[in-house]
Amino acid sequence: MAGHRGKLIIAVVVALLAAGACTPFSPPPHAHPSTLRAQVVRETEVGGFYRQGVARVQNGWIFSFNDGLFSTDDHFVQTQQLVPAIPAAWKAFGFNHIGDIDVQDGVLYAPLEQPDYSRGYQAMLTYDASTLAYTGGRLIAQHQNSFVTVDGRGIAYSMDEFGGDALLRYDVRHDWRPLRPLAMSTFVDRVQGADIARDAAWLSTDDAIDGVYRVDLHTGAVAALGSIGHVDGEGEGIDATRLPDRTDLHVLSIDVKLLPVRLIDLRVTRLPAH
Repeated sequence: MAGHRGKLIIAVVVALLAAGACTPFSPPPHAHPSTLRAQVVRETEVGGFYRQGVARVQNGWIFSFNDGLFSTDDHFVQTQQLVPAIPAAWKAFGFNHIGDIDVQDGVLYAPLEQPDYSRGYQAMLTYDASTLAYTGGRLIAQHQNSFVTVDGRGIAYSMDEFGGDALLRYDVRHDWRPLRPLAMSTFVDRVQGADIARDAAWLSTDDAIDGVYRVDLHTGAVAALGSIGHVDGEGEGIDATRLPDRTDLHVLSIDVKLLPVRLIDLRVTRLPAH
């Protein structure tokens, strides 16, 4: 959550300058019955600042930090960075945190957050995904803003609070016009990231099991898929690009000691019929 994130910033910088055990999946009591499971295939330690959001791009990745954006190649070797990434004009209004990002049609979308949630507004920024150059931003009527993800039709998805039973939707191509939210079949807590792929929103959380969830975009049905492990740490952003190695989900995990930061790759499989 944002309070947790705020406390992490100073400790993270100190740890970076100075320098988990996995838990079997147990569905929470509110979980919708699911025939799918997400199983951890691989864990890769990535740069210590790659800790808020993640998005797959051609031949590489883009990661976000509280006030930074970083491009890497397929092997997580950094190719460019933008630090600070929050323009001064937005900082002047108290905005200080970038969450889980997304890339669609060459545009990098970044959820921007200010810590006074009672104000009832946050912001969405855009950058050129190739150069990381800032291209614009807009205020939105949300209390919190941990993630944004955009589908191929230009519909953006986010969430009003860190947990909820609905996904907010915006028409990006018409100045972020609010659309009817997607009602979810159950409440999912402490959502840190999301990505749209394969007719679903895939959610990553920092809940009791650091779980991942699938939300059907047609029905809103929520299915609990499993845990990324390292539940004593913090789950963060997610990308749902299906890679050639048959991994389907890629989730950031911050160790309980703040370092290392891991990218957890998971494969979604269908359970055998009984």
